[in-house]
Amino acid sequence: MKKVIKLTCIVLSCIFIFSLTGCSDTKDAYIYFELTETPKTLDPQIASTDSELLIIKNIHEGLMRENDKGEIVCGIAESYKKDGLTYSFTLRKDAEWSNGEKITARDFEFAFLRALSPETNAPFASRLMCIKGASEYNSGATNTISGISVNNDTITITLNQEDNEFLKTLTTAICMPCNQKFFEESKGKYGLFADNILSSGSYELTRWRKETFGIRLYDREDYTGFAVAKNSAVFITCNKDEPIIDKINNDKIDMAFIDAALTEQAHSLNIKTKEFNNICWFLSLGKDFSEPMRKSFALLTGDEIFSSSLPVGYTAATSVYPDILTKKPISNGYTTYDLEAGKQLYLTELGNLPNKKFPNDVVLYYYDDGYVKDVVIDIVGHWQSNLSTFINIEAVSSADILTSQLQDQSYRMALFPIRADSKNIKEYLDNFGIQYNGDNLETLQTQLLDGHKIVPIMTQNTVIAYSKELSNVVAEIGNGYIDFSYIIKDSDA
Repeated sequence: MKKVIKLTCIVLSCIFIFSLTGCSDTKDAYIYFELTETPKTLDPQIASTDSELLIIKNIHEGLMRENDKGEIVCGIAESYKKDGLTYSFTLRKDAEWSNGEKITARDFEFAFLRALSPETNAPFASRLMCIKGASEYNSGATNTISGISVNNDTITITLNQEDNEFLKTLTTAICMPCNQKFFEESKGKYGLFADNILSSGSYELTRWRKETFGIRLYDREDYTGFAVAKNSAVFITCNKDEPIIDKINNDKIDMAFIDAALTEQAHSLNIKTKEFNNICWFLSLGKDFSEPMRKSFALLTGDEIFSSSLPVGYTAATSVYPDILTKKPISNGYTTYDLEAGKQLYLTELGNLPNKKFPNDVVLYYYDDGYVKDVVIDIVGHWQSNLSTFINIEAVSSADILTSQLQDQSYRMALFPIRADSKNIKEYLDNFGIQYNGDNLETLQTQLLDGHKIVPIMTQNTVIAYSKELSNVVAEIGNGYIDFSYIIKDSDA
């Protein structure tokens, strides 16, 4: 017999609203946030960067959302039922867009159609492939998504198979509603200018200045959902006129992302932080090298030779997975540093090369984040000292230049970060061309490290810094990280 699960959110919403009593003295507070990069689009279906996702997270609300404890609760959905692989979401009748129009189930249907359309090329479309008929629609084989239907204020979604991450996915940008009439009237400018953006969440974007970047978000007085903002506005800038740590310390801004290496300095100034170990740096060794040659370099690339150069917030890797994805370190398949074995293997393989010489034009390209150059120098210097091999190094300004070659190994040597944008292990493994179907993570790591095409070097934290005036700062990995609606600012703190 099928089991029917039903969640009603009215009671939770009432409890939350009553909990706001006594907080009226902070309601007029403005939060000042500094971005590290400016957004190019605020179209939820095609946004991809942290800056874009952060703003979208705060001006939009999906069928589901997260509360200030990180629990998934109803958003624009008033309630939902789960019957096997089928979810039915009934929308709140009072849910409105920022222009006063009612938010409908059709707005969500249109959003899913846009997200999965091959023409949209949505960066997070893979999150929705669990929906029945999604892959066929995405490939252009059908003109409808068989697993989605709408009836009045209810949208029903049927999955191909059980997906424990589905409700979480519904809280992310790609699942935010889209008003088809407004979208079409925008004539290709949807999400690109303030006038071409509708808000469905607790904040409304009222200004987007692009020349000297600035965005203003004001709390919506007509918002009737679960997460009524506890502050009046969020002012977002992106200025590099002085160090971010100094700006927070001097009360010029309230919060910002900072480089992990600055965490210690922030704490010394009584600046609070939230940290997520969700980045792993890899050395890739290309297909031009034989497997024994790659293994020799892997044997000579232990943290023994570069740990002293690791900045604060960086830790020698013990796994291909950053800590945020696993409950405990996974060592399967990991190559342990062995100087003598590495040297012997290298010299043996050198004898198989033309003229018995290592190529003199090999370059190790690395992403220059401002902190890892010393690590690269340590690694290459160690090779040179022990193998009498000279390898050039060259910095690149974009990690994407290097990560894009991870699967085809077009670079002979490269060092770059891979970031977990969510806690979804499948999404992380997609970076390596690995199809995850609930497989054993230890086995998958062995598979990834087999052949020594990649060598995990170090992990890195994503760090959010904020002033002592702020409390109830709710942040979660990926999807923009910060929900401003829950933050309380107390100038007397």
